[in-house]
Amino acid sequence: MADATGALHHEFNGKTYKLRLTWGVLGALQGKHGDDFLHRLEAEDGKLPPFGLMIDIAAKALVKGEGISEAEALNLADDFLTSDPELVARLLAAAFPDAGGNGGATRKRKR
Repeated sequence: MADATGALHHEFNGKTYKLRLTWGVLGALQGKHGDDFLHRLEAEDGKLPPFGLMIDIAAKALVKGEGISEAEALNLADDFLTSDPELVARLLAAAFPDAGGNGGATRKRKR
């Protein structure tokens, strides 16, 4: 479940964790994985998903949300994604809530 700050609350092994995919986290991911890192998450026929990138996204969001060490976050992110491969998609939806719909669509004003 996401909240108003764009944080995603994820339950794992009886504990709820907060993951935050902020602009700073996105910038760090972009610096490490390249400008097109989000496009590489799109499924292509016959190709495996970028597992390392997915784990890195979840881990960096965990570090930001929980304030834990990167090593601990990488370990948890691996476990999270092993049990729930759709976590990254939900994390991105929480970070960009209007991207899936027309929340930013403009309409013609009535006169």
